[in-house]
Amino acid sequence: MHTSPPATADPAAPVDADEDTPRLGELHTALYRRALEHGWLDPVKAAMRLGARLAEVEAAVRDLARLHLLRRDAGTGAGGTDDHPAGWIPCSPNAAAAHLTGSIEAEIRRRHREAERLRSHVMALNPVFEDSWQGSSQQNPIVHLTLPDTVRSSLEQLSAGARQEVAAAHPLLPPPEALTEGLARTTEVLGRGVAMRTLYPHSVLAHRYMQQHLGRMTALGAEIRTAGHIPDRILFFDRESAVIADSAAGSGTGAVVIRDPALLGHLYRAWESTWDAALPFSSAPGGTGYGSAKDELRRSVLRLLESGLKDEVAARRLSMSTSTYRRHVTELMNDLGADSRFQAGSLARRNGWFDS
Repeated sequence: MHTSPPATADPAAPVDADEDTPRLGELHTALYRRALEHGWLDPVKAAMRLGARLAEVEAAVRDLARLHLLRRDAGTGAGGTDDHPAGWIPCSPNAAAAHLTGSIEAEIRRRHREAERLRSHVMALNPVFEDSWQGSSQQNPIVHLTLPDTVRSSLEQLSAGARQEVAAAHPLLPPPEALTEGLARTTEVLGRGVAMRTLYPHSVLAHRYMQQHLGRMTALGAEIRTAGHIPDRILFFDRESAVIADSAAGSGTGAVVIRDPALLGHLYRAWESTWDAALPFSSAPGGTGYGSAKDELRRSVLRLLESGLKDEVAARRLSMSTSTYRRHVTELMNDLGADSRFQAGSLARRNGWFDS
């Protein structure tokens, strides 16, 4: 239902940003078109011509006036006369938009300048922060980072300081909007001659946008492999530092920087073991689905079926949704001709599906 402003409101007043913007319908369009065709709009004549009720026409005219698409004809005044009834003159949408948004855009520019001023004011102490962070990292083999900005800054510094290799494992499917920043970082690292190796779960290959992203990374020179299960996210920088998520942090945004040689060596060997068993990503033109990783993913699903894990737990191990995991189970049972999950595992072993 159309809602018009109170009769006491000035129809030519600017639209308040806190109020609902008038919704434009067919009647608004017809009145605006008539005003443009005649260069002037008489609501009474327009109501008669369009076969609409005068009250509805007047409400629509007020809406158009609030949006500055119509302005009152100064020659007729508010009430008009018998010879010259009150009328309205059309305005261009560009002029109306400028009138409506001018103050908003000015406020945005003002706030942007204020944000830049505050940022510059605070960033004056950034050198102190960096010196303190580096000193703390050198003195403490394990450093907990709790603030998101600190985590981001630390990752940027470690990435910028890498000289030989950046190695990583990502257990979850990243959202599309996060890939642009990741590709830019990859380009910068590889451009300095630093090697880059990254592990992802097989499940990410089901997403076309992820295949395209991995194809761009390999084209730049990065090595990508996929595995059935990636337990946690971890990043290594020159085998001198590792960064893992801080699961103990309540917000879930903390991280731990590890430089202890013994712990770092253990983590790297575990990562490299997964890397050796993983499958190289293939960016074949027109490739769809899981590609060469499909058979390995099916074996992983079958192993989890045999283990008796609940679907939710098994899906989490494979970094996929429960519904996707169940879809894989159904497809496997259909392919094997199995009537139950237990029978699926038995038939798979009899048919040699677990043989690599």
